[in-house]
Amino acid sequence: MAIQVYDPLSAAPTYFKRPIDSHGKLRFIYGKMVAAIAGDIGSTINLGKLPPGAVRLLYTPTWFKCSAMGAGVTLNVGYAAYRFKQDQNAANDGIEPANATALASAVDVSAAAMKQWSTALMKWDFYSLAGVSVIATVAGAVIPLNATLEWQIAYLYE
Repeated sequence: MAIQVYDPLSAAPTYFKRPIDSHGKLRFIYGKMVAAIAGDIGSTINLGKLPPGAVRLLYTPTWFKCSAMGAGVTLNVGYAAYRFKQDQNAANDGIEPANATALASAVDVSAAAMKQWSTALMKWDFYSLAGVSVIATVAGAVIPLNATLEWQIAYLYE
């Protein structure tokens, strides 16, 4: 055995690098809503829009704070369809289709609590031409009248 020095995979010369890999600026989207009308399963909550370009969503500092919404209420978190450049030589842009559960699935908001979107994932990278709308979709049961939801979405951006 010998003492070793280990470099990250991103140090390899063939690794595609973006500024967010080493010097991105930490930013947040903050929002809060009160359900003025009860929301059926499938109702959508617009959580905010990530800026265009390379954006890295960070799971650890990304949270929901909710009132007790009732037994079985969960939220799925995803994004609306967005435009991206397929590659530098492509004549046309690509469209990433909407995915309602890409970022988090079945986040339990039945009881009042602070909830992380994921305790297993570290990051999610986007590259868009016009930004990405982040959405939550009600699942499991109806959101009651006057339920509250507050959120903080952390991301790196350059």
